[in-house]
Amino acid sequence: MRFRALVLSFFAVLVDGFDTAALSFSIPSLAHEWHATAAAFTLAIVATNVGTVVGYLAAGRLCARFGRRAVLLTGVGLFAVGTVLTAMVLPAHSMALLAVMRLVSGLGLGAVLPAAVSFAVEHFPPAHRSRVSVAVTLGLAAGATLGGFFGGKLITALGPTGVFWLAGAATVLVFSAMLVGLPSAVAVAVSPRGASVLRLFGTELRANTGLLWAYSFLVFASSYTLISWAPTLLTSYGFTRTQAPLGLAFVSLGGIIGGLVLIPVAARIGIMRALVVLPALGVAFMIVAGVAHLSGAALLLVLTAAGVGIIAGHIGQTALAVALYDLDARTTGVGWSAALGRLGSVAGPAGAGLLLALALSAGSILLLATVPALMAIGCAFVLWRRNRDSQAVRVAATESRV
Repeated sequence: MRFRALVLSFFAVLVDGFDTAALSFSIPSLAHEWHATAAAFTLAIVATNVGTVVGYLAAGRLCARFGRRAVLLTGVGLFAVGTVLTAMVLPAHSMALLAVMRLVSGLGLGAVLPAAVSFAVEHFPPAHRSRVSVAVTLGLAAGATLGGFFGGKLITALGPTGVFWLAGAATVLVFSAMLVGLPSAVAVAVSPRGASVLRLFGTELRANTGLLWAYSFLVFASSYTLISWAPTLLTSYGFTRTQAPLGLAFVSLGGIIGGLVLIPVAARIGIMRALVVLPALGVAFMIVAGVAHLSGAALLLVLTAAGVGIIAGHIGQTALAVALYDLDARTTGVGWSAALGRLGSVAGPAGAGLLLALALSAGSILLLATVPALMAIGCAFVLWRRNRDSQAVRVAATESRV
């Protein structure tokens, strides 16, 4: 039962990651087909992330009322519908219709991650919770990596519309498997009061919650700028439209490596210090990508190293939220932390889209994307300094040791 809960939760998040990647790697081809600029698709990216934020914010309350299993299934079903509708409206070449369908998809996407993490975690003892949360969250990077590596071939074989039909079919398949195989939720009572966001601002939690939210917003702003615009930015480095998805693939592959590295690093030095060290590594390589005149394989390797640090930072945010909050507040804590992150994922790509519209160079955009990451590192450092002698965090830290 535990294995099924973990695997199916992981696949729910994986198709979430692939769906998000599908829009990212389709933008260069869509822009060519629609005779539009890549920056014009900023609205569709922002709409996806706005819907996701709403889903994140609602997840805690919905799980308290209807249960994590029901919310998880509903979220996957909703973004399956949204993805199919996206495929249906693409031939109309309407930016407004595309944005509306991406908003619908985002609502489902947002409900999935906090519900999937909480659902999987509740099936495991405390000592494994941080490891399980990282494993489930890695589905986002895994889905994006699949999209990046196969995106060029899919675009060539199916076109952007066919890519979304494929993504919708894959999501329906995962939904069907979950409907049959997802185990029942663990019988634990979660009070509506515990699910309230006010619970996160109790005397002992308010400072940690504020710092966690700031960290989430900032690290997501950097990571989603990299994820959302990597294929488009690579066209400035001489990559073709069908080669450009490799940028997303290598960034996301770095994220998978970073998530796997995060587990032993957090066990050895603690999750908070790990969220200082790994994002700092990512920032260093983003600077290299921004200032060095690289191309081809060298550039892809540097982007991989950047993904190791930056994406590990936003994966670690989920593990930190799991560690900080108890059972009653956990889904709400994960959901609101992720929601603040998704607000960053709206602000970062939107800002990068504006910079693209102003014809700023790809290297300059990469350099500017390091600023919020550096600020996030500062938040993680303050969290570590505040809590290094805290009994509450020492107890939480034992949950993340492997």
